[in-house]
Amino acid sequence: MGASVGIGGLIIGISMLVVFSMAYQSISMQIDAGLDRIEDADRPIPAFIVHNATLWEGAVVDVTITDPGLGYSASDCDVETTTGTGGFEGSITVNAQGEITSVVITSHGNYSATPTLQLTGALCSPTSAATLTAYLGPVIYANMTNTGTTTIAHDDMWLYFDGNSPMQFSQVYQNPISSENWYTGESLNLVWNNATIDEGERFALSISSVASACVLE
Repeated sequence: MGASVGIGGLIIGISMLVVFSMAYQSISMQIDAGLDRIEDADRPIPAFIVHNATLWEGAVVDVTITDPGLGYSASDCDVETTTGTGGFEGSITVNAQGEITSVVITSHGNYSATPTLQLTGALCSPTSAATLTAYLGPVIYANMTNTGTTTIAHDDMWLYFDGNSPMQFSQVYQNPISSENWYTGESLNLVWNNATIDEGERFALSISSVASACVLE
């Protein structure tokens, strides 16, 4: 009889421990969930504005070096156009022989026909002239400002056209200061090459559940 009572008490004791353990886990999960909600509530909501967005369909998006030439100096020579008035500008990099190794586009311009490129400068005097070929394509220029109180990672920013075709901001933005964050009060100037979009569509920036948009001009 005493053994049966002892075993029964042991079983009840184990059952109570199991119930207590389950209750403790449930309470712990509820506390963790509550803390997460409090943390989310304390996190500032992103605030920002897209001021404008413009599409240039005849921008110079690439330059091919057909002939690298010889005897060029990167500091003495700039790339400009001999035809059209679209505003293209560029600079060059050269090797030890003065051959052009790359063309850096500093202003894409906007043209109705492909312009002819030339290298200019008062001290630009190569021993053999180079030949450069321009290629046109669409470029979007957009300006936006972080008006909120929180720093936003570029990877958390998404671009949309009429609510479709999302593109991660960090995939198209070239930051001149090598930062991966958008700071409070900072304005960003986006230059997006070869974007497939038509004029009149809505250009939007989205972060979490917040978005700002404008009509593409």
